[in-house]
Amino acid sequence: MDRDGGNERSRAWSRYWSSGRLHSCAGSYAGNYGGAIGAFWRDLAAGLPAQARVLDLATGNGPLPLLLWESRGDALRIDAVDLAALAPAWYRPDVHPRVSFHAGVRMEALPFADATFDGVVSQFGFEYADRWPALGECLRVSRPGALLALVMHHRDSVLVRVGREELAHHAQLLDDDGLLQAARAAIPWIARARSDRVIDDMAAAGAARERYNRALQDLVTVARASPAPDLLLEVREAVHHLLAGVAADHAGEAIAALDAYRGELEGARLRTAEMVTHALAPEHLLELVERLRQARPDMEVRSGELAQAEGVLAWSLVAAPVGSG
Repeated sequence: MDRDGGNERSRAWSRYWSSGRLHSCAGSYAGNYGGAIGAFWRDLAAGLPAQARVLDLATGNGPLPLLLWESRGDALRIDAVDLAALAPAWYRPDVHPRVSFHAGVRMEALPFADATFDGVVSQFGFEYADRWPALGECLRVSRPGALLALVMHHRDSVLVRVGREELAHHAQLLDDDGLLQAARAAIPWIARARSDRVIDDMAAAGAARERYNRALQDLVTVARASPAPDLLLEVREAVHHLLAGVAADHAGEAIAALDAYRGELEGARLRTAEMVTHALAPEHLLELVERLRQARPDMEVRSGELAQAEGVLAWSLVAAPVGSG
């Protein structure tokens, strides 16, 4: 990834994690750390030896360290790294003294000595890296017999299908004919209408109102037909709330607030696009499995799909010493 693109990526994720969110997936599917995925990690946590040191890659705001800590308490020492700045609201050093977060860390260049960890894990993170240098780093910092466990985005998963749907919705919302631009054009007229000043161009004011109503109706039509309309409905409510609060002769403030909200949506679009782009096809998973087997012939490598009632959620990959179960 080029330097500017990497910086943009880091900033987008840092802004997102600064909200305190735990989850990184598309907004229309929030249950990505429960169900089959949560069961996968709890089973692995139960099998880790006492006092094991575990590294979590691309941790975000630390949902996986939290799950491991809830499962095993201080029996595990956990280091969690991420390229972005982090803001885990749940984390308290006095309560979680054996959990450490490290921001600004690339998976391809881990700041740890060789053979440091008894386990390396990642939840929807490893696939975002340059895979082969990152895999080399995972193996370098792993002790002999260490566990490697990855949950990765699946090209045909529920999460990625929702992501593709939401990318189309982002395109509609951020288009010149979309709701945000229509609202921006309407704000000056709303501010003037709420003042004592006479509107001197009723035709222009009416055209702005018609443009907004048309964009709103287009949004509603698409939302009704969509299997994942959450993003559209959330934006509709946010824009409605903003327009309802436009004060007389304060159009500039409302436009600035709308532009800031548009920036948030741009960041969300980038994150969703990254998820869709980096989701692994079956051949990608097979290549990863083969690379691992070649690098560590003493390890048993298992892979498969994690699924529940909604459908396939992710790929899982576990490499552990032969005969460890």
